[in-house]
Amino acid sequence: MWHMGPLSVASRSSSKFSNTKNCIATTSNFSSNLNISNINFNLDFNFNFNPQPPPTMSDTMDIDGPSSSSFPKIQINLSTRDTTLSIPLQPLRIPTNLKRYGLSTLVNHLLETPKPIPFDFLIDGKYLRTSIDEYLTEAGLSSEKPLDVEYVRSQLPPTYIGSFEQDDWISSVHISSSSTSTAILTGSFNGTAQITSLSGDVLARTVPMHTQSVKSATWISQPRSGTSSSEASFLTAGLDRTINLWSYTPSENPSETLQVSPTISFISHKSTVNSLSYSPSTSQFLSSSSDNTVALWSTDPSLLPTVTAPQSTAFARKRRRTSTKPPSTIKKGPLAVLTPHTAPVSQAIHSTDPTAAYSVSWDKSIITHDLVTSQTVSTRTTQHPLLSVTTLPALNLLAAGSAARHITLHDPRESSRTVQTAVLRGHTNGVVSLVRSPESEYVFASGSHDGTVRIWDVRGVSSTSDGGDDGEGKSGGSLFVIKRESGTGKVFGVDWSRDVGLVSVGEDKKIQINRGEGMMDVTVMDQS
Repeated sequence: MWHMGPLSVASRSSSKFSNTKNCIATTSNFSSNLNISNINFNLDFNFNFNPQPPPTMSDTMDIDGPSSSSFPKIQINLSTRDTTLSIPLQPLRIPTNLKRYGLSTLVNHLLETPKPIPFDFLIDGKYLRTSIDEYLTEAGLSSEKPLDVEYVRSQLPPTYIGSFEQDDWISSVHISSSSTSTAILTGSFNGTAQITSLSGDVLARTVPMHTQSVKSATWISQPRSGTSSSEASFLTAGLDRTINLWSYTPSENPSETLQVSPTISFISHKSTVNSLSYSPSTSQFLSSSSDNTVALWSTDPSLLPTVTAPQSTAFARKRRRTSTKPPSTIKKGPLAVLTPHTAPVSQAIHSTDPTAAYSVSWDKSIITHDLVTSQTVSTRTTQHPLLSVTTLPALNLLAAGSAARHITLHDPRESSRTVQTAVLRGHTNGVVSLVRSPESEYVFASGSHDGTVRIWDVRGVSSTSDGGDDGEGKSGGSLFVIKRESGTGKVFGVDWSRDVGLVSVGEDKKIQINRGEGMMDVTVMDQS
């Protein structure tokens, strides 16, 4: 358990730190002892809070320790991007033998936190995993120069919670975000979609409709418990080139598996439908396809043209001869078809502005679309085929996963002059799924055919002299690596919910749930 040792303060005036910025220590005596496990700080300095010009080396707080007399001191300038955890601008002189734990305790002391908060520290975009002295030696830096140190809340390792097995490979996953009911929607290679509770109960399953694998599934309206009139709906799409809308009323009996029938089929694509993205504010959704197009649709059928069913493929005809006849549905066409790509479109997603969208393709490009005019706003061409994309809206960034095993960060704004801002490396196969953290604007997760999920922090991007063939001189590595508990199989999809945790699916036929400390206490029954 993370804890801070006892703190004793003796002072002839106030022992509190002022929240006023640019205040420095000048007159009154202050003495404090921080006992941190086997590390002991002795802070001995004078202070009186008065507005002053920016502090110089002689104005810094001097921090000593009985075990650090043989180590030189270095001035550090602590900063954070989290405005709720900022401290007064105050340079510190600390022994270079301090590590993350000692620095974390120091920051908690300066913040006067009632309950200790674990922190991590970044220097030049790299997480500090050694003592400062070891970092300086490795980086070839001198302790004579001040060091800028950024502190961030620790992203705690997500631990394995449980898993649920299905009948076939699972291609996609989407967690419902309803505050009253949590369910996991998955699409499968057997051509069906399934809704699973956190207890492992199969709440609903689609009737046979898709004649080939489901590639993508996404919620439209999510289930709510305790409301008998509540209707839930979702979309599925796959290799059979069709998109289906399904609706059902959740049962109050969790042991009852509902059979869900489709109501509308959306017809336009001439090849596999790879992804779906729904915008609640407009009731519109996007689909991307291997026919090189992105289509825009509405869930209101009255706004769409009526079309005829596409001609069946030989595979579909053979499968239907050996299966139940699918139910009849209304057939609708798209509002618009966007055609700027020259190769299969791996994924299309909405921007935070629902009138704009981004798509990535095997033609190596990221395209920004205006959904009102159906026009291309901008095109950014990268070095490798792109398989996945997610937005980091607070940072004005896109993260794009590539077939070349890495993730690139891009600024999609027209004013940006660079094609990409950084490259994140670690995966050993294509990066097919990306999702941002529900808790931090700087953190996101990736799923790969290498069988792992990795967690990344964009603050951990450092300058490098070797940008490679696709970098802008910045690179980074992942914080954590999550492997399949089954030990084998590709990861096909990943989603992240504050309530549930990080959920991944793949070739091992399992829904796997991992969750870090600090998330809500949700009971998950492991059926692995």
